[in-house]
Amino acid sequence: MQEEYVTIVEAARRIGISDKTVRRAIHRGKLTARYPHPNKAEVSMTDLLSWHATLHVRPGETQERLRDLESQVGQLTARVALLEGQFADLQSTRPQKKAPPQPEKVAPTNFTYLSDFCRLHFVPYQAAAGLFPRAIRGQSIKVQGRLQPVLGPKGRHDFYVQLHTRPDFRACDDCPHEENRQRV
Repeated sequence: MQEEYVTIVEAARRIGISDKTVRRAIHRGKLTARYPHPNKAEVSMTDLLSWHATLHVRPGETQERLRDLESQVGQLTARVALLEGQFADLQSTRPQKKAPPQPEKVAPTNFTYLSDFCRLHFVPYQAAAGLFPRAIRGQSIKVQGRLQPVLGPKGRHDFYVQLHTRPDFRACDDCPHEENRQRV
């Protein structure tokens, strides 16, 4: 017995859908077609009926799919919990970065601690501390037995000039910072 082939329009009529739907299925590779003549596509009735059967959900299939999905979600939840535990273990064994100094003493008038200024602008302390005092002018004062860098107006301006191009930099109300009481 020979396989029956029909045109796209006839195939759509036989199964009661639009010919555009059949064309989309062919284009997406879900339904195979042959081209006996240029610009004339034909589909096998067997392939057409098999493809059409996949479009409709059979009774009870929804519950099976739901059970399978619930099982997959449960497995993924367990895997995520395992990976989060492994990540937490990795973090606890990893050496922690040194936090910027938190001086309890208030900075002298017209000066700002470098650590406070970094927090204000969301810049990592180590990035700014590496530039101090070469590219960011300032001075160090002794607080609780440790030298703490402080910035005056010129140092705050230098901080802005050096670090405002970083992607994590956030401007404040005074950006760019004043130098010698003039906006730059």
